[in-house]
Amino acid sequence: MGGRKMARDEENAYGSEDPDDAPPAHEPRLRLILAGKTGAGKSATGNSILGHGRFPSRLASTPVTRTCALGSRRWARWRVEVTDTPDLFSADGRRADPDCAERGRCYLLSAPGPHALLLVTQLGRFTAQDEQAVRGVRELFGAGVLARAVLVLTRLENLEGASLHDYVRDTDNRALRALVAECGGRVCALSNRAAGAAREAQVEELLALVERLARQHAGAPFTNAVYGLAEALRHAPPDLRLRRVAQLLAAGGLARARGRGRRWLEVAPRGWRRALVLLGGALLLGLLLWRLRPKALQEVSLD
Repeated sequence: MGGRKMARDEENAYGSEDPDDAPPAHEPRLRLILAGKTGAGKSATGNSILGHGRFPSRLASTPVTRTCALGSRRWARWRVEVTDTPDLFSADGRRADPDCAERGRCYLLSAPGPHALLLVTQLGRFTAQDEQAVRGVRELFGAGVLARAVLVLTRLENLEGASLHDYVRDTDNRALRALVAECGGRVCALSNRAAGAAREAQVEELLALVERLARQHAGAPFTNAVYGLAEALRHAPPDLRLRRVAQLLAAGGLARARGRGRRWLEVAPRGWRRALVLLGGALLLGLLLWRLRPKALQEVSLD
């Protein structure tokens, strides 16, 4: 009982929580993050996946979603957990989150890591803003996250019965084609206006694609240095955990961790033998000095 209360307390600390009861701890999870530019239909897509209006979604001239939120549903044998996001991925969104608190909440609501990142964009409207959002996704999670990405095209009704495969193959939008390739060809389309059986059939196709992706990675979620910190602090008080994760993000910790890794990979193939020789020499010198030290001290004391 205490574990469930802690999970609910953490959701309250990091963002709004699902009103449903906490799922059993043993229930397998599929964690999804909704990403993309403002107005692409992230929240509406999340509501379609969940089958109810969990996230606020309406046509507006300003962003409706202000904070990260978590929703869940059962599907097949899985508890599907969906993290909705505000504008975290544009330059304006990053400026509005100078202390990285909202980006930290996104990490903590999706910890220990997502099984899939859903890149949401409108069918026929992949613009420079979408490209900027993709760059923001890479910046926040690392370029490797696109190996776990699914491109979700909203407004399926605009295809008017045509093939999604043909649309993607024949598009003259080079940036869109490049993104599809980077996502491993994982593309799905939804109409967030659909209801009932039609909506559920679309969601079934999307979640089956996510399930296959998870199985390709043996069920392991995407992770990076920030998720690693979140897991290391999983028993810490929620406010402390959020503060530490936000501090790491604000300090550019993910980029610095990647930089250190690249430098090691570049240096190690050329210099590992030299490093071992230097280390061995230092150890030998230290041993000799240690053996000589008592004699030197004795001579000083006799004087």
